[in-house]
Parts: sequence; C-alpha cells; structure tokens
Amino acid sequence: MVGDLLSLSANIEVAVVEKTKVSRSLLVLDDEKDVAATICMMAATVSYDTDHVDNADIFLEKVVTWAPTHVVVDLKLADRDGIEVIRKLAEMECNAAVIIMSGLGGRILESSARAAGENGLQLLGTLSKPFSRAELLELLAKDTHETLSIQSSPISPVSDRQIGDALKAEAFVAHFQPKISCLTGGLVGFECLARWPQPDGSMIPPDQFICFAEQKGLIDALTRQVYDYALANLPLCNLRNQLKYALNLSPINLKDATFPHWLRNKCCEHNVKPSQIILEVTETASMENPLVLLEHLTQFRIYGFQLSIDDFGVGYSSLVQLARLPFSELKVDQMFVKTLASSKESQKIVTAVVGLGKSLGLNVVAEGVEDVSALGLLQDLGCDEAQGYFIGRPMDRVSAGNWNGLSGLSQKWVQ
Repeated sequence: MVGDLLSLSANIEVAVVEKTKVSRSLLVLDDEKDVAATICMMAATVSYDTDHVDNADIFLEKVVTWAPTHVVVDLKLADRDGIEVIRKLAEMECNAAVIIMSGLGGRILESSARAAGENGLQLLGTLSKPFSRAELLELLAKDTHETLSIQSSPISPVSDRQIGDALKAEAFVAHFQPKISCLTGGLVGFECLARWPQPDGSMIPPDQFICFAEQKGLIDALTRQVYDYALANLPLCNLRNQLKYALNLSPINLKDATFPHWLRNKCCEHNVKPSQIILEVTETASMENPLVLLEHLTQFRIYGFQLSIDDFGVGYSSLVQLARLPFSELKVDQMFVKTLASSKESQKIVTAVVGLGKSLGLNVVAEGVEDVSALGLLQDLGCDEAQGYFIGRPMDRVSAGNWNGLSGLSQKWVQ
C-alpha cells in the first residue's frame, strides 16, 4: 500500500514537472503562515515560482503586479472572507487558475467552488485542510489551456434581424446527442438540439439565440423550423427496435393552442410515430396560466407523445409540477450529474431524485454525464438512461447515423 502511494505521488510529480517547462507561478493567500509556506515549498519542488501573503489587499495587488498563473485562496481570513476575494478576482477578470482551500465543511467548499465557477473564474478544484502533497500536486497538474482558450473567445451578441434572416433562409437545424441505457450501454435514442451553423463553418450556440428569440417573439417560428428539420432527419429512425427522440419545448410554445395539432400533423408527414417523440418541458415552465399548461400537455399525451420534466431539481415548483402534469419521464439536471463522482451532496440528491422518479413509474434520465464514474454510479442507483459528453457530443445527422456507441467501453462498467 505504501509503495502504491509513493508511486502515485511520483507519477503526479512527473506530470507537474512536465507541465512546468512553461513558466508557472503560484500565489497563496492564507493567514496561517505555516500552511501557506508549506504549500509554496511543495509547489517549488515541481518548479513553480511561489509567494504567499496573509493580507487580502496585498494579495489582490500582487495578482495585478506579479500576474501569477495559479492562486490558492483560503476561505476564512482575518481581514475578510474568501468569497469577497473570489468576487474581487472576478471583477478584475483574473486569468489565473484558482484553487480554493479551507478547513470548513465540504458543503461550504463546494458552494464556494460553484461561486468561483459561476463568477467566470478558472477553477482547478478545492483542498480540504488538512490535505496531502499528492492532492496539491494533482490539482497543479491539471491542464488549464482549454479553459483559457474558451475564456479568450467572446461571442458577439445576435440581433433579432439576424434571427429573422436566418429563419427566412431556413438556417436553423438540429444536431443529435445519443442517449444510452444505463443497464446495457445500448443506444435508446437521441436528443435533438437546435443549432445555427455559420457560413465559415462555426456554430452559434443555442444559449446565444434561444432566450433572445423568446424575448423577441420569434421562438414559435424557430421551434417549428428546428422540429421540422429534426423530424425529417431523425438518425436510425427505421430500425426494427424503434428509438426515441427528445425535442425541447419552450414554455412560450405551450401558449400556442395550434401547436399540438401542428406537431401531430408533422409527425404524420414524416412517418414518425408520436410515441417515438419525447417533449422536454423545462421544470421552470411558466405557470402564469396553469390551466392552459395542463390542457396542452394533456393534449400531447392524448396524441401519444411522451412528456419529460427537464432540469428537475432546479425550480421551486418541482413537486407541484410533477403531481399536477402528465409527465412520463423525469430528467435529472446536469448540475448534479456533473459533480456526481466528486460531491457527496450531489450523490444524495441524485439518489433521491432517481428514487422519486422510479416510485412514480417514470423513466429517469440523467444528463451531463462526463466520466465513467458517474455512469457507473447512475447504473448502481437504477437510473434508466444517460447522456453527456462522455457518451457522445451533439453531432450532425450523418455522424449520428454512424455513431457506434459504447461497445468497447460497456463491458468495463456493465455488470
């Protein structure tokens, strides 16, 4: 056991040394000077330039004048708390990789990490005091290049005229993300996601145009265009074992009394059975007129469509929606799934949500699966289906039709 630990530590140290061939520097903020000095000593052994301070103002000044590549911030300080420092780093548009450290409980560390990430900082991870040298070196060994490149490529906002022109040109399409069975690893269907390809080959992501289209009254036309494309190009639609296809439904679409009929007619036009279609309704769907919502969702179910409550766990009305509306599927929000392997709190929440869905006879899907550990945990919990970048990214219709699944991996985690 000791030999294995020494070997692991040595491997991590080699990885860090390889990465530090490019100049790396570490600045530590901690009012426990002995702890800060120890961190600097550990980092120096793998060729980091290091410094430490116990005052937040001096720390923030050094971040500007020295521009370290990495910083470590303790949450509990004498002059101010770590959240204030995190907020300040975000305001300064700090590009340093951030490690958050504390002797406080794990939930406080986790929420602080979320605050750092949602503030746009490049978070490497957290350290719970006391921590080992191997834990520190493992964080320092993480590659920061990808995050930095994403942060340095801001996307220009779109206009309603651009969206209007794209609608006239029928420029909006769907890409398809595979969904698999947690039990067998086999393909069970795809989620159809709106995409806006550009002439130069780039892609405007949906978070840049969906909400804007909703605000400008263009979401009905956009939804119908994406649905029409998706239904005409469903990958592997003619298999004997029929797959299912999920489509996102905006709360605003649910206000349109003609939409259920339109969708039923479109399915008939493209020779797609309504039972193959899952309409994903966000949990935060407007409850301004709950009767209209109830009527239209019930119509969809009468016509044979499946209904999924999307992003379950992020809205205050979850249980009210689940009890009142005729859902056939529950989708666990990716916020909990992405941290499933590392967060005990996420594990407890996902366990409870999966149990709730199963007890109500619903199909349970987890989105945001990004590693094999999360996939294995979902299998153990009895989750029905999963999707995420680890399984497959959204892809065009040709790539989706040729997707070969997890056949090479499934034996490693399917019992």
